[in-house]
Amino acid sequence: MSDMNPQINEQLDKLATLCCDQLEGNDPSATLDEASTKSLLKSLLMSGFSRQKGASLQVEIENRVKDRCRDTSMHRGGALSSITGQLQKQFEELARWESKQPSDDSKSKAANFSSATDA
Repeated sequence: MSDMNPQINEQLDKLATLCCDQLEGNDPSATLDEASTKSLLKSLLMSGFSRQKGASLQVEIENRVKDRCRDTSMHRGGALSSITGQLQKQFEELARWESKQPSDDSKSKAANFSSATDA
């Protein structure tokens, strides 16, 4: 997608680099656990990636990984799909979490004890 802002491109590039490192096994500490990717995914969410027309995080990262580490991604396509699928799932969960609103059914609660009683 050419109409993405620089922040989105930067976060996607970082995620693609992490994926390449994971696929190539160059950096044993480069794991794609939730802790290492959550801040990047949250930055993507806050930068408006989910509002991009036709945006698919999984497809976007896979394309960038294939550009960066073509040989490895070609031979480890299943692993790449698994990694990007996990990232997509984490992103969707984060988007759901960030968009939740307090229930309209819940009653207002007292701010402190004295406002909850006749004291």
